[in-house]
Amino acid sequence: MKTILLIFISSLAVAQNGKSGVYITFNDYLSNKLTYEINCKTDKETFSLNEFLNENHITVIHNKQRVKLCKDSIYGFVSCNDPLIRFQEKTHFYLAEKGKLWIFYKIVDAFPKKEYKPENPYHYYTAKEYYYSLVGDGKLIALTIENLKLSFSNSPKINSNLDIKFKNENIADYDSIHKVFKVNYFLENSAK
Repeated sequence: MKTILLIFISSLAVAQNGKSGVYITFNDYLSNKLTYEINCKTDKETFSLNEFLNENHITVIHNKQRVKLCKDSIYGFVSCNDPLIRFQEKTHFYLAEKGKLWIFYKIVDAFPKKEYKPENPYHYYTAKEYYYSLVGDGKLIALTIENLKLSFSNSPKINSNLDIKFKNENIADYDSIHKVFKVNYFLENSAK
């Protein structure tokens, strides 16, 4: 079941930097240069991801003007409520963490809840699928042990230890003690 995701930016929800807007390029993101920027404390803004019809653009309403931006021509955007959102092949991904891996996730419909009744579609729930990139603007790849082995094929130490470390753990688990994804903690410590 597809849903329309509208992100309404209000003065009550404040981003970490207090601003919202679009990053046209990755360099804009690195230099924190926002286009269609608003102040989350004083302004209201609306972004529409236009996913319901699988459209190739987002819509931004800025200064009472409706602006359409092609998803494949922008790096991403931040809203007052969400972290960086990137696009790849019309799909949006939320930034979860920057480390050895840039970890992103997308929200997907999951299996029906227990006692599912076909006449009630609200018995579905959502789940997160995790992806990664070795650099912030690289292609997003499903976060799996097999894909990591391919990405780090020139490092036998990392490859041999991936299976051991994540034998009984999910590769996308978060380490609440170190406040980092376990795979990034593993990779940081493997490099030493």
